[in-house]
Amino acid sequence: EFPAKKYIAPLKSLSALHYDELPKFMQALGGYDKPTGSKPEAACLAFAIHTVARMGEARLAKWSDIDLKTKIWTIEPSGTKGEDRRKSDKMWLIPLTTPAIKILKAQPSYASQQGRIFSKLDKVEIPDSYFGSNINAVLGFKGVAHGFRTTFKTWCQANRIIDEVSELSLKHTNTDATRAAYARDQLFDDRKPLLEAYSEYAMTGVNPI
Repeated sequence: EFPAKKYIAPLKSLSALHYDELPKFMQALGGYDKPTGSKPEAACLAFAIHTVARMGEARLAKWSDIDLKTKIWTIEPSGTKGEDRRKSDKMWLIPLTTPAIKILKAQPSYASQQGRIFSKLDKVEIPDSYFGSNINAVLGFKGVAHGFRTTFKTWCQANRIIDEVSELSLKHTNTDATRAAYARDQLFDDRKPLLEAYSEYAMTGVNPI
């Protein structure tokens, strides 16, 4: 298990892994979860990376939010269905990449496809503190789990991805352009190949863009 926050020196800001190190990190994360399924928090973190999700969104994701046929994860607005711990005030459709779907199908909860997707081995919710620790303390990499969205953004900038597409992939609607794109179609058809390319890069180190 990742160490609790109280055992880690506090960080002033979220330190993000550089995207150059992401493929090696994903290999190390997969090796950490051996035998497969023994570290549910590793699968949850990997899922968050492939979907560029906030850790709270990944931890609390439910099978009722997942459509494997259309390969879409629907994140409901905060406050709906009694769930107040998610940050968005909008509904989001998240493309599920091939690695993300593989992770979902490997979860014990896949058999029933009911309730929460990711849980500890004792079936309780994975604490957020599992992901607030310094990754270096666990796998030997600089950065914190909550910084992977920054890793994605810098990768997009390096590959000259249209800003509105990368921002909506992060569920940001901070500008007139992103708000308009969200209202129109969330740029879903643009975000889908972007996330698939990012997933491929994360798993293979080969940049398909």
